[in-house]
Amino acid sequence: MDPASDTWDFSSPLISLWINRFYIYLGFAFGFSLWICFQIVIRKQNKNSPEKTTPKASQNLMTNGYISRPKKEVFVSGVKIFYGSQTGTAKGFATILAEALSSLNLPVAMINLKDYDPDDRLIEEVTSKNVCAFLVATYTDGQPPESAAWFCKWLEEAANDFRFGKTYLKGMRYAVFGLGNSVYLSHFNTVGKNVDKWLWMLGAHRVMTRGEGDGNVVKSKHGSVEADFTAWKTKFISRLQALHKGERKHCGGNCKKGKCESNQRGSEVAEPGSHVQEELPHRDAEDEEPFGSTNEEESDTEDHQSSNPVIDVEDLGKIMDHVKKEKQDVKPRRI
Repeated sequence: MDPASDTWDFSSPLISLWINRFYIYLGFAFGFSLWICFQIVIRKQNKNSPEKTTPKASQNLMTNGYISRPKKEVFVSGVKIFYGSQTGTAKGFATILAEALSSLNLPVAMINLKDYDPDDRLIEEVTSKNVCAFLVATYTDGQPPESAAWFCKWLEEAANDFRFGKTYLKGMRYAVFGLGNSVYLSHFNTVGKNVDKWLWMLGAHRVMTRGEGDGNVVKSKHGSVEADFTAWKTKFISRLQALHKGERKHCGGNCKKGKCESNQRGSEVAEPGSHVQEELPHRDAEDEEPFGSTNEEESDTEDHQSSNPVIDVEDLGKIMDHVKKEKQDVKPRRI
């Protein structure tokens, strides 16, 4: 065989590849383009996959291989019942309230104000997510009982001290029930009113209207101080259950004395669990006027007076007609 022919036969595939190199390049380019398109499609599918739309808490894989559950938001972490008592009535009410709250599966603590230092510990309630209930009695001449004397003195001084400011207790939630006797009208429930007022002045948030127990069975709203406390306790537990579920009032904070006009006119417009109104800078309905009418009886009286505005206008018209007739009768006499 001719050696030259063998060499030519060996090199013929290479020559064929060289001649058709354009098609080879085109095939590589086409395959590379398909690979790029495939990667783009996969990335888009990963972004739109259900795993990306689920909460982040359910996507975080722990090192031991299981998925962590999303943490449940806590609205009320517990209840603290503060009491100041001279004869033991307020302490007894605190015990009854603690027993009634046991059904809510919330930690409950009873605290004697005598053993409590507000200077160091009250600020903790700003971030604790607790709801604080104050059961305080009014003693001789409108003074607090001995067990609550230091607490009330400190609270009054802090409320009137510019160094503390109006936001010192912002974030703290509280409710007040005062014990007194309307026989001593000038000092009736003075301590409960003051504690309510001073906490409000320091920026604390009142979760419900102040309750007032009256030892005078003749003028007591429910017949006795025990019945007054029972009625307040029922409302407090109901309000606490709503807070525990995360429900918030849908009042914008423009109402006064604990009564919301928006609830009466169009409560169906806003949802009970709306978070929008909470971001408003206004105070709550009960926080609007702490000094005058935060108790239930005075608020009910105001509602009764404001429920008949048309009658007042008619009476005013009658008065004006009467005045005109008197003027007509007087003029001839002067002449």
